[in-house]
Amino acid sequence: MIRLQPHTKIVLLAIVSCLVILLDSPIALFVCFLVSLCFQALIPPSWHQMRLLILFIGLGTWGLIYSQAIFYNEFPRTVIFTLIHKDTPIIGGMTGGVHLYREGLLHGTVQSLRFNTTLTISCFIIWTTQPRDLLLTLVKLRVPYSLAFMVTTGLRYIPLIGSEAKTVIRSQQLRGFRYLQFNFLHTISGILNSLRPILTNNIRRATHLSEAVESRAFAPDAAHRTSLRELKTGQPDVILITLLLVCLLSVIGLKSVYFLYANGLYYASWLRGAYTFAREVL
Repeated sequence: MIRLQPHTKIVLLAIVSCLVILLDSPIALFVCFLVSLCFQALIPPSWHQMRLLILFIGLGTWGLIYSQAIFYNEFPRTVIFTLIHKDTPIIGGMTGGVHLYREGLLHGTVQSLRFNTTLTISCFIIWTTQPRDLLLTLVKLRVPYSLAFMVTTGLRYIPLIGSEAKTVIRSQQLRGFRYLQFNFLHTISGILNSLRPILTNNIRRATHLSEAVESRAFAPDAAHRTSLRELKTGQPDVILITLLLVCLLSVIGLKSVYFLYANGLYYASWLRGAYTFAREVL
């Protein structure tokens, strides 16, 4: 398996985030999403991680497509299905009818591809990078040490919070509590009772962490901070960063050329292939 340095992964996330904003074509965005899945295949992820990623992608895709299909307000728009007719009493008069729009489905698909690509790359970085390496990388990238320390500490707390939540929920279920009940007030009361021990444990852990940091003379503005580990850029890192930069600069160049052509600012007959490619593919 090819191992990438943490700073390479952060550059990967930054360039991919720029690409998904610049690209408008569903085909190009789908290719970016497939590439992000290829990075996931390099791990390879555990079954738990795969289920978590599938859950996030499924919920994100469903939410974006469904919401954009209903609330799409651009024109033209084509109604493909009516959820609530405008003649429906009260609700129909207030909303003017609720419809699913074809253009909204396409727009939601594009937005979901952008979201899922960035999400997949982010999960790849989190699952393959140790917090200490991420801290060192952020410091090397000139991020203030206090901010880098808070980011890495927060990432380490996420699985702990999930583990505590699972423990609390299981303990309540063993006591006979069921979350899905017809008694809405009883369900809300149970959820609040679950949040209380989770919040208490996190406050206690944060207090212990602050005391441990202070006892070790932590100073966020200390100069000449050193580390036992050093980041060394290898050949795979150089190749990947070069390819990503070439892709990003190519997309920016093609988009700029097409923008000048579309707005009547500059046209060259020898760039007709670039115009077509930018319009049809990008």
